[in-house]
Amino acid sequence: MSAPSAHDVCIIGGGVTGAGIARDLSLRGLSVLLLDKGDWGAGTTGNSSWMIHGGPRYLEFDWNTTRLSTQDAGYIVSIARNLVYRVVFIIPVMPHDKNNIERMETAMEVYDRFQPLKKAHPHTRLTAAEALQVEPGLTPDLIGAVTMEEWGVDPYRLVFANVQDAIAHGARALNHTRVVGLVRDGGRVIGVRYRGSDGATSEARARVVVNAAGPWVPEVSRMAGADVHLRPAKGIHIVYPHRISNFSISAESIDGRDLLMVSHAGFTLLGTTDDDFYGDLDSVDVLDDEVDYLLQAFERVFPSIRTYRPVRTTTGVRPTLFKWRRYEDELSRRYEVIDHAKDGADGFVTIAGGKLSMYRLMAEQTSDVVCRKLGHEAPCVTATRPLPGNESDVEPAAELGRRSGITALAAMKLQTRHGSNAGAVLKDSRSGRMICRCEPITEAEVSWDGARRSDSTPHASSFVKHGWGARQSSAIPVGRRKSSRSARSEVYPADGTRRFAREARVRVRRAPDAETIDAPAFAARESPGNICVRRHSPAAV
Repeated sequence: MSAPSAHDVCIIGGGVTGAGIARDLSLRGLSVLLLDKGDWGAGTTGNSSWMIHGGPRYLEFDWNTTRLSTQDAGYIVSIARNLVYRVVFIIPVMPHDKNNIERMETAMEVYDRFQPLKKAHPHTRLTAAEALQVEPGLTPDLIGAVTMEEWGVDPYRLVFANVQDAIAHGARALNHTRVVGLVRDGGRVIGVRYRGSDGATSEARARVVVNAAGPWVPEVSRMAGADVHLRPAKGIHIVYPHRISNFSISAESIDGRDLLMVSHAGFTLLGTTDDDFYGDLDSVDVLDDEVDYLLQAFERVFPSIRTYRPVRTTTGVRPTLFKWRRYEDELSRRYEVIDHAKDGADGFVTIAGGKLSMYRLMAEQTSDVVCRKLGHEAPCVTATRPLPGNESDVEPAAELGRRSGITALAAMKLQTRHGSNAGAVLKDSRSGRMICRCEPITEAEVSWDGARRSDSTPHASSFVKHGWGARQSSAIPVGRRKSSRSARSEVYPADGTRRFAREARVRVRRAPDAETIDAPAFAARESPGNICVRRHSPAAV
């Protein structure tokens, strides 16, 4: 075992909350070590609906969560401009729905009060004819609709942007590194013991250890002799490799849950379920019944849904705070920061619960607790300090493309991933050499991203699997059961960029038939554009 490294803070968990804490504390001048047992954001964060949203359904039982969520979403939208885009929903109202059109509009009028906090627009009421005009795929049985605006985001890019900024301010970040134990000195936690991707075990000493492991929070807490109770909730999504509707659509399930079909420009997510989960968090399967449950709900409002061919499913587990007797869908998305000094584990802090759209606030409040314990006085600046790539406005995509020898579309896509750093990415001599034709990716971007992945740089297969930050689970045709565990990434040498690019091109050319597609090569999500009405035939897709 090598000599222990020393840090002010060690953070366990590289989801969006852990990455946000690492960034916050690094910006406050503390030395930070961030550890995750898999890929950055590969747990709950990456298996979300890819939205920064306020959660209007919480208005029924948790106004404070809606307020905090919309407020923090506004901050995230400001600091991550290149990663976010508007997602407009149509919420159809059917005959005999528990909420008629008047009640739905009243609910949206209440939600409109929160919309300015996240820089979103108020709702619009649509007649049945108007709804069918803009969204022909809706059922003709609807009696009206209302609109709602939220924000879409690439959660993997959001996590990695936080990791990048933390590293830029002195943090060390290790993925594919599993914490196997805590180092104690009497009643105090003074560090962690971890096993790296090479199988070697190491120790890191820290004045404070933060448990930000999401649904794995109880497991990590037990290492400190503390009990944190969660009520884990499993959620699945069906993934379509294209848009199947002009707008995102809300539907009601057979048991009254609100479900969403989210159009993220170049792909569609249909979900999500919300069920108590008692199984192995490292092996979560998608069941046939869960898929049918989602399709049944959307068939009622979007009758042609079964004629479209999905390419995979994703599944994740929410780290919901424990509550007895509540129906799963009514569980609060509140969070709690716990100082375990009272449990005989001083120096150990847990952040549990919450949701993606409040990650920055959760990170701020956790960092406040850590700083108080260390006697370190420094303000939080993450609400206003831009994430990497958002420090300045981007240049026109057409101009960037001409200067770099790529198309305007390729330049625009690059800017959605790297923002104002897109020009720096294309300074590489390989800027015009494309790896993927379906989603314009250059060798220059491969080299740029690979050089910035700190101590663990994924192998080509992992880049293809994630679609350059897009969650691309293994091939999972709908109706087939398959674990959605993220594949272990391997480390490739710093001088292996050309070999990496060659492997990526080979994988693109060998992409199998779409019915059991193995992560459409580098299918990074299309950036937002103008909504156009599509009347294509489902059978032709």
